[in-house]
Amino acid sequence: MRTLLLGCLIGASWAQITFDKTEHDFGEIVEGPPAVHTFTFRNVGDKPVKLTSVKASCGCTTPSWTQEEVPPGGQGMVQASYDTKGRPGAFVKTITVQHSASETPLVLTLKGTVKPNPNAQTDKYTEVDGLLGWATRRQTFGVVKSNETPTVTFEVKNIGQQPVELLELVEAKPMFQATFSPKVLAPGQEGKVIIKLDGKAARAAGWKHQSGFYEILRIRTTDPGGPEKQVVVNGSFEIVYSPEELARAPKAVFPVTEFDGGEVLEGQTVEYRFKLRNEGKGDLVIESVKASCGCTAVEPTEKVLKPGQETEIIARFDSRGRTGFQHKTITVETNDPLNSRAILHLKANVVSAGGFGVGSYAPTN
Repeated sequence: MRTLLLGCLIGASWAQITFDKTEHDFGEIVEGPPAVHTFTFRNVGDKPVKLTSVKASCGCTTPSWTQEEVPPGGQGMVQASYDTKGRPGAFVKTITVQHSASETPLVLTLKGTVKPNPNAQTDKYTEVDGLLGWATRRQTFGVVKSNETPTVTFEVKNIGQQPVELLELVEAKPMFQATFSPKVLAPGQEGKVIIKLDGKAARAAGWKHQSGFYEILRIRTTDPGGPEKQVVVNGSFEIVYSPEELARAPKAVFPVTEFDGGEVLEGQTVEYRFKLRNEGKGDLVIESVKASCGCTAVEPTEKVLKPGQETEIIARFDSRGRTGFQHKTITVETNDPLNSRAILHLKANVVSAGGFGVGSYAPTN
């Protein structure tokens, strides 16, 4: 039996986030550049909050968001980019945000009206870098699945008086590849930089299901005005599991995910052992264990459970100096494809000791 010890002071806590606003109206915008808005939020509770899922209502809108936990009083963001190219007219798009503070999702809204750009061909290459003009240097992939290889295209023009060769991506991650058409741009010539994202390679590199990505790609050229150019791509990633993978996948099962210790005397140490069992066909990997109180978690020496094996996560809190209702959470992340994140709840109502002795309370489960 492998055991994970988790000790911390548990205080009365709650979690909540508030956005500065949940709707943004761009008004009238010109077709071409992406319409980008950043929604900011603040953690107004007293325990960390993490955004667990951010999804746009369509592929033409791409979100990116704060990936780390936001501490109490801290700020985070959800940025949404709407691709206006080829989409004249009014639009209303939504982004659904799920977070660890509540099971109820929040919905953010973008709206506006895209007007056709009458000068699209004459003022197209407005982002100038050396001898190259770019229509835009930011593109969104939208939702990328692990069994897909989508592309985005950057339009570029040689606005100088000498040829410029597009050579290669510089130290790019293995899931990104670039094609240049043509490779050598004559003075005044237009071209394309096509970036391909290999979903299979992204999964092999460890990209997580329903995660966001934001990448700055560097392109080496022969431009004497600055040989290295940068473009930005972003989007979100989803893993597509085959029936065969699911059939042989691990399965994390917590028979009990919530323990209420009831009434305890101030000063008592309350302990509960949460059992974790692998009821799947593959090895279950315990990737992380985090407590909302911010205390130190002692990771198990072995983090892999074979099919049929189980372990315990021991949660403890010392109620000294605490009174009233106490509630803490422990987040356990595993490689279970259908249930990668489990949240365990530990509760108690601490009453004043009133001169009584203190001790420990550890129920048998």
